[in-house]
Amino acid sequence: MQVRTYRNLVDGVWQEAAGGQTMEIFCPCDGELVSRVPASGQVDVDRAVAAARRAFEEENWAFNPRLRSQCLSAWGAAMRANLEELATRLALETGKPINEARFELNSSIGYVEYYAAAARTLYGTSTAVEPGLLSVLAREPVGVVAVITPWNYPVTLLMRDMAPALAAGCTCVLKPAAQTTGCTLAVLELLDQIPAFPKGVVNAVSGRGGTAGQALAEHPEVDMISLTGGLETGQAIMRTAADTMKKVSLELGGKSPNIIFADADLDKALPFALKAIFTNAGQLCTVGSRLVLEESLVDTFLPRLKEEAEKLRPGYCMEESTTLGPVISQTQLDTILEYMEEGKACSQLITGGYRLTEGGLDKGFYLAPTIFLNPPMDARVVQEEIFGPVLVVQTFKTKEEALAIANGTAYGLASAVWSRDIDKAMWVARRLRAGSAWVNCYNKLLPECETGGYKQSGMDRAGGAEGMLKYTEVKHLCVDFGI
Repeated sequence: MQVRTYRNLVDGVWQEAAGGQTMEIFCPCDGELVSRVPASGQVDVDRAVAAARRAFEEENWAFNPRLRSQCLSAWGAAMRANLEELATRLALETGKPINEARFELNSSIGYVEYYAAAARTLYGTSTAVEPGLLSVLAREPVGVVAVITPWNYPVTLLMRDMAPALAAGCTCVLKPAAQTTGCTLAVLELLDQIPAFPKGVVNAVSGRGGTAGQALAEHPEVDMISLTGGLETGQAIMRTAADTMKKVSLELGGKSPNIIFADADLDKALPFALKAIFTNAGQLCTVGSRLVLEESLVDTFLPRLKEEAEKLRPGYCMEESTTLGPVISQTQLDTILEYMEEGKACSQLITGGYRLTEGGLDKGFYLAPTIFLNPPMDARVVQEEIFGPVLVVQTFKTKEEALAIANGTAYGLASAVWSRDIDKAMWVARRLRAGSAWVNCYNKLLPECETGGYKQSGMDRAGGAEGMLKYTEVKHLCVDFGI
């Protein structure tokens, strides 16, 4: 395995951190060294922000939608041409199976392609207020955007958040997650293949959240912060951003309910329920971590789900047969094991609940797919985001009870309902307090459609038209042409 070394991107120049310090990234599958990246600080952030500000004010970008569309299209094409190499780097840094890494890259390209087209459709409105007076509401880019991305889906969430910012005419400074900086910077290296991309429009600084990320949040020349991450991080960003009145877009945690009624198409629901929680070892903000199951299905559907969960094949990320990867780190593994012990103490353990160590898995951070049945509603495994392969099954008798269970946490990112009775399904879906409510499917995350959180799952939306409009300001232009 080749160890790759990456550098920061500032004003079109790849460079080491000002202090010369680096960080190392290890594969969660076996602990092998994968990448070396800069450990940036305040000086590096200042340089990157200055470059983004210069590009915003001086380059032919903010008011040239055709150029923006052209550059984003070319970037998407370059990603597609290098998909296998990018997927390999992504798999090695995250530990996710190579097939899941390929899926993530294709999803990422979908966002770039969508916003490449959307860049040319940033419409405003006009109103003839009175004779000789015309009011125009124009959409203009917000300015310099700091994009702070997480480690679980580093490339998809990079492009979901940064592509619309660029499409809107903003310039960006990226701060990737420390655990997955290399594969994120590998995507940015493709910009060198696109001569039309103005220097300084995209910049990147690698470093710890408490240093580089904090410096971006505090920087007076950053106009907006776009963050996908945990609740505590989002709260800290909001507090810091208030000092300089930055715009903030936050997608935070989730504890998403997946409601299955007895009259659902259970053969269709089963693989969705499995993937909703165990894809990427449960490390997904919209993961269906609570299966809200009609009581009569406990003796029929639940055994089938248990059987399928136990068929998942843990292994090295680059093996095509692997269907279950490790969690990202020792810290994450230890946290999840604590939740597992609490779940065992307050509910019925259906399967799993332990670390996987046989067959060389002890070198990585592997956990058995775990299912708990009916812990109390106030249990931590019900109320808190675990971010691992842990499913809580909660049973109900009526649709009203199902709805109460589903809405009974502080989160509201995603949800789903399964039933052949479309009236019942829609009655529930419209009342779910979540930014996404899927009916007879799960995790249909589409570039054309908005996602985002209610309650403590965040603010603002990503994807779709709203995902681009949030990176704009509305300017009122009033033209008096009366005689």
